[in-house]
Amino acid sequence: MFNEINHQYSCYKNQELLWLPSDTSWGHRHNLETRYQELLDNDWINKQIVYKFNSHGFRCDEFTEEDNAMFVGCSLTCCIGLPIEDTWPTIVSNNLNLKCVNLGIGGAGPDTAFRLANHYIPQLKPKIVVYVQPPPGRFSMLLRTGKYQEFNAGHLDQIDPNFVKFYEQWVSTEENIELHSLKHRLAIQALCQQYNIKFIYMKEIEYKKLDLARDLNHPGVKSNKELAIK
Repeated sequence: MFNEINHQYSCYKNQELLWLPSDTSWGHRHNLETRYQELLDNDWINKQIVYKFNSHGFRCDEFTEEDNAMFVGCSLTCCIGLPIEDTWPTIVSNNLNLKCVNLGIGGAGPDTAFRLANHYIPQLKPKIVVYVQPPPGRFSMLLRTGKYQEFNAGHLDQIDPNFVKFYEQWVSTEENIELHSLKHRLAIQALCQQYNIKFIYMKEIEYKKLDLARDLNHPGVKSNKELAIK
């Protein structure tokens, strides 16, 4: 019914997973040994999370023609480390009585956010689009292999060695980073204006970390509830 697009979570189409980067089984076992008290304080002892992906590879229900709210961003939007019912996009959608369309991709940058918004906004025609800008310095590039290379300053080991020097040069200049984020935000905003859709923009730093998700890295249940009422 709706045209698909390839993205970093396409490999998870129609799957239910118990773990997802960076909320991995190995990481959780390590935290049980080294950060047990933090897991206990945040109520993550013996708690299971199911990451359920639809046929397009997103952590939300199947796309329909129902009135919806669309959320675009990175792991802060996908809400890694939390049950779906405790994620801020789900809470906001329920409060607005709209279907939740969560296009969040862990580790994604502004390029991926725009690419997904550009593809799905005309098809799904959301009533509202919420864009949480990913952390600065991220971008992606389509390789000859047909796969997307994500560039992230915190994960240089995951970048093709052929591109590391280029990326280090690019990310070393603040103007590159700022303009990269700005042009994608304006592009998503322009899409929303074109289709008369309400657009809400937030920076990643506006996401207050009051508690921690199961991976002890991303914001937790309280943090998501706080963000949802903003």
